[in-house]
Amino acid sequence: MGAWIMQGLEESRGLGAERSSAQQRRLVFEHTIEGLFRISLRHRLSALAWQSLREAGLDLSRPLAPAYPYETWKRALEISVADLYPFLPREEAWRRMGRDVVDGMMRTVLGRAMVGVSRLLGPLRSLRRLNNTLRSADNYVESRLTELSPTSCEVWINEVMEQPSYYQGVLEACLTLAGGREIRTRLLSRDGRGARFHVEWEE
Repeated sequence: MGAWIMQGLEESRGLGAERSSAQQRRLVFEHTIEGLFRISLRHRLSALAWQSLREAGLDLSRPLAPAYPYETWKRALEISVADLYPFLPREEAWRRMGRDVVDGMMRTVLGRAMVGVSRLLGPLRSLRRLNNTLRSADNYVESRLTELSPTSCEVWINEVMEQPSYYQGVLEACLTLAGGREIRTRLLSRDGRGARFHVEWEE
């Protein structure tokens, strides 16, 4: 009987570890995929790119899953950047992809509601909600904001997929939706998987 108890404890520990591992999986949510690939890029990607996406685990001809692994999302972005912006410098290509993602997401049902709120709040107050905005797209990206003035901030993001300019594009697009003008973003430093940016705009 003691052996059975010990076996049960070991199995419980194993199940607990599996649950913990599942909870820690980095996932991108369905509406993020929908916004980019079914709205923003729907008529822009080549047939070869769509085939590459299927091979990477993202088959847009089928109903979308509730969420997709980080690795699939990252690979899908790499395929899209290479297909859409082959002649641009790498940083500018990824910056444009960041804008494409926001453009698509903001045209989903959830995104349209967020756009209305952003326009009411304006740039600074929208940035104060940036962490919530980012967390609506996936379960792993987090941000912190340091306000420098009414029209400038430092933004730290914990995961930039080795492409900081992608998040510069995201920030620029979000601020544009909130009514910002003459938006400027600058990479200040890299921090492990993350990065810190300086952001400023005109009201």
